[in-house]
Amino acid sequence: MSKASAVVAVLAALVVFPSSAGAAKVPPGFFGVVPQATPSKSDLARMAGTVETLRMPIFWFECEPKRGKYDFEEVDGEIGAAAARGIRVLPFVYGTPDWLGRQEKPPLSGAALVRWRGFLRVLVARYGPRGSFWKGRAHPEPIRRWQIWNEPNFRLYWAPKIEPAAYAKLLHASSATIRKADPGARIVLAGIAPVGYGMKTWVFMRRLLRVPGVRRDFDLAAVHPYSATIPELNYQLEQVRAAMVAGGAGRKPLLVTEFGVASHGDYPSAFVLGEEGQARFLRNAYERLLAMRHRWRIAGAYWYTWQDEAGSDPHCAFCQGAGLLRLDGTPKPAWFVYQRLAVAARTRTTQSNRRER
Repeated sequence: MSKASAVVAVLAALVVFPSSAGAAKVPPGFFGVVPQATPSKSDLARMAGTVETLRMPIFWFECEPKRGKYDFEEVDGEIGAAAARGIRVLPFVYGTPDWLGRQEKPPLSGAALVRWRGFLRVLVARYGPRGSFWKGRAHPEPIRRWQIWNEPNFRLYWAPKIEPAAYAKLLHASSATIRKADPGARIVLAGIAPVGYGMKTWVFMRRLLRVPGVRRDFDLAAVHPYSATIPELNYQLEQVRAAMVAGGAGRKPLLVTEFGVASHGDYPSAFVLGEEGQARFLRNAYERLLAMRHRWRIAGAYWYTWQDEAGSDPHCAFCQGAGLLRLDGTPKPAWFVYQRLAVAARTRTTQSNRRER
């Protein structure tokens, strides 16, 4: 069998239509990716028609490197290029500038919190529904969902001590500020991940929801259920959902704002499955999420990541090879599986909408 024939055979085996349980309408923006690097124009051209949501960071320390001095050149470029391709953006806003403290130290003190709220107001005024950035643009895609911080159950992103109540304080200030600037905005919790040096996702969720009033401060929860097997993925989502129900937030939607496995890596890891194994996991995971999205109230699932990286990550044993594309930009089998699943889901949704008219 030739190499080309082998690839076709692998894809034929991997790409199947989801079960009838997942055949109903899929929420808009369901299929997303989380690039490690800023996507190029050719990347966005390839994403167009398949990837519906681009999750990207807005790093406060990069956008306001000096107090009151803003630099949005890189963020403008990424948001504008995505909008031109019809791809919506979910930003997660993160990182304290060094003129206020350490990057991973959240702005919780009086002066720092005031500056953080000011930065959020600037962002909404720039990229929100009446944002100055969209004036004169042919394809505006105003940002209406804002994710606050990243993985606050992990000491790499939240120092010096993991405290759900402290995150609730940041969330409250953030949601009040954003909603005042855009009453129609929707606030997304930071994604929480199953990390070794942190608090378990469902434990963090349970403790967060015990904080008085916190349920009013967000519209969607978020989780990063990294798993090497589908049963483990299932277990994590069941546990988080149970914590949400117990905490009175059972009706709120849940975004899977990161998940994935790798085709290769420099370090030994259960998450390194080879190219065919990565594609198989992606298919099985998305089919599971689609089939269970009503029970788990899944509003979207974003694959981490778009393209492989040359260097390894000391904090992640598999991220280097988790891309849908290889380092040279050629697509892996996982990309073709992702593409077919996304297009099939969108087609079924369109057909369902037509029948309802």
